[in-house]
Amino acid sequence: MIINSQEYLQPPQWWNERVEAGNLLSISNGEQEPTNYLMTNVGNGYVAFVIGGESIYVGGVYNGPAINLGDANNLPSHRAGIPNFQNIEISNAQFQYAGLDIENATYTRVYSIPSSPGTIVKQIFYAHQKIRNILVQEIEVDNSNIETDVTLQLSVVGINLTANVDFNILNLTNTQFTGNDYQLYNLTIKVPEVNFMTSVAVTTTTIPQSITIKSGEKKKHHYVTSFLTNIETNDYIEGSLDIYKTTFLLADQLIKSHLDEWNKIWISGIEVGGDSHLQQVVNSSLYYLFSSIRDDWSYGMSPGGLASDGYNGHSFWDTETWMLPPILLLNPKLVRDCLLQYRINNLPGAHEKALSYKSNNYTGFMFPWESAFTGIEVCPTFAPTGILEQHITADIALAIRQYYYLTGDLDWLIDFGYKALKGIAEFWASRVEYDQLNQQYSINTIIPPDEYAVGVNNSVYTNVAVKMTFEWVIEVATLINDTENIPFEHWSSIANGLVILFDEVNQWHPEYQGYNGETIKQADVVLLGFPLMYNMSKEARKNDLIYYEAVTTNSGPAMTYSMHTVAWLELESLENATKQWFRSYNNCNNSPFLVWTETPTGGAVNFATGMGGFLQGLMFGYGGVRIHQGNLDFYPQLPEGTTSLKIRSMNYIGSTFNVGWNQTTITFEMLTFNPSVYLTLLSTEYDNIILNTLDPIYLTFGSKFQIYFNNNN
Repeated sequence: MIINSQEYLQPPQWWNERVEAGNLLSISNGEQEPTNYLMTNVGNGYVAFVIGGESIYVGGVYNGPAINLGDANNLPSHRAGIPNFQNIEISNAQFQYAGLDIENATYTRVYSIPSSPGTIVKQIFYAHQKIRNILVQEIEVDNSNIETDVTLQLSVVGINLTANVDFNILNLTNTQFTGNDYQLYNLTIKVPEVNFMTSVAVTTTTIPQSITIKSGEKKKHHYVTSFLTNIETNDYIEGSLDIYKTTFLLADQLIKSHLDEWNKIWISGIEVGGDSHLQQVVNSSLYYLFSSIRDDWSYGMSPGGLASDGYNGHSFWDTETWMLPPILLLNPKLVRDCLLQYRINNLPGAHEKALSYKSNNYTGFMFPWESAFTGIEVCPTFAPTGILEQHITADIALAIRQYYYLTGDLDWLIDFGYKALKGIAEFWASRVEYDQLNQQYSINTIIPPDEYAVGVNNSVYTNVAVKMTFEWVIEVATLINDTENIPFEHWSSIANGLVILFDEVNQWHPEYQGYNGETIKQADVVLLGFPLMYNMSKEARKNDLIYYEAVTTNSGPAMTYSMHTVAWLELESLENATKQWFRSYNNCNNSPFLVWTETPTGGAVNFATGMGGFLQGLMFGYGGVRIHQGNLDFYPQLPEGTTSLKIRSMNYIGSTFNVGWNQTTITFEMLTFNPSVYLTLLSTEYDNIILNTLDPIYLTFGSKFQIYFNNNN
């Protein structure tokens, strides 16, 4: 690809308008694509890759053992990198401009041909959203106004099948199957997590060395790669070939069905007025999250998303605490069927981890700090987090509570969630230590969210989360009339007797027993106010915030600033919130495609955890959204530099609505109705108005209001 030129093609007007609207991220006028570290990606929740990268990743496909002792020659469990057969280079084309179309989930490069002035080439990449098993690339050549033929020189770069570190690769093209137009490979991982040897069949269009487009012609060439694993079917090789043949025949129609699926996803979203850059950050963050998960492929969500091997592609507490909440408000089905179902599917692994602490006699479900394919612990053994950072088990229980409170999905709670909740409570009941003298329960030798604190006792965050877990499990048991089948009194005793550290004199919460002002890595105690919504005075909430802002490192992840934003807005201090707010999304500004890094100076790339935290700052901070049993709270405010905000098609108890606000007015609009319930709105201006029409309701900006639900029977 030629990259030097004195004059550059300019994007068309519609392109620039979509950039301004926040739906497209672009580079032009000689600006080059960033390195792979900060390059954008395409994905559909099953398969994804970084544009120009050497690897494609399929969700749930890992290589490496669960137990790793830090041997450099023995890689730990990590996402297995499939050679990127879509990494096609047009060597005699001159790069002009490119863009990530956020709305359509495509990446486009535009070229000129130095030997054929006036010929325009477009190279479009996408992971098909409806047909999850395929990647598609289109090379469109417009030679319609040119009087000579033009030839493009093509090659696939970065492919070395014999040196792949993750797979043993067998070329089946000329053995079991034949065909000149495609290549068929069987890839089998080299080292399993435990026993199961994952294999992936890949069928991909054979890339010609050149293609020629005649004078006066405009033509589109398609290059399809299909994937199918033995996780899905034993007939995965034949299946991959069948998928390829079927979709390749329909290549001209693939883009339409892909766009139609993304149009459904974008029914829900967030609109920002007055700040086009913020709208870009919002839309791109949602895109990177939505393109990493799907509701028919339940393999969790890694801090680095699906297109990256960051954090080895493992799932942490990041899923439930940082990414899940903003997705939940917009697409609860995606949360249920992908994120929560991943945990439900892996309950055996959580039980296995609990039993592995033989000297402690743990039982129930103890979720791993790092989870991959089987759900057993895959954190490298040299890292203490895999042994001591246990709050994730409570975090998962509280994520189930969030889902139920927002959806009222009692069937799922009974069929799936309750089993997990009981096992989680059983674990914590076996984990706590009882102090007979003080008649209190402690949780000792722990790592809290502040990972600088290793092996501490009575982490206030952990203990509050565990207390709430017991209260939640008891609430569910009562709801479904199952209290006789749980140790009701014992679990109630633990919930009421856990040590919750609090300095009554100075009205603040020490992070852990013996805490004395040490520097902390990230938001910890501040999380008591949100997302835990632990009952405390405004004075204590403010004191915690002031104290821990002062001792938090400046090199930590961005979620800290999002949570500080939420807290200051809750305390109605807009000025302090603004200072934290701008820091909350600073880590994506180093890339033209708004690819997040974990910290201001680097760390994990495509950092979905930071995106989730940022979106929480907008929705739960400036939207003031709080999810309670039986109602939602709202307290809309505006970020500095914006003129309006709108949460579009928010889901609540099976109904959907818009909530929008500007500097004078809040507008509430019902969109769809759940016939089994009716919603009411309560504010200082309206007293339990029944929401049974599509007519908008207007409130004065600055109002707080609640949405309640009641059964229709």
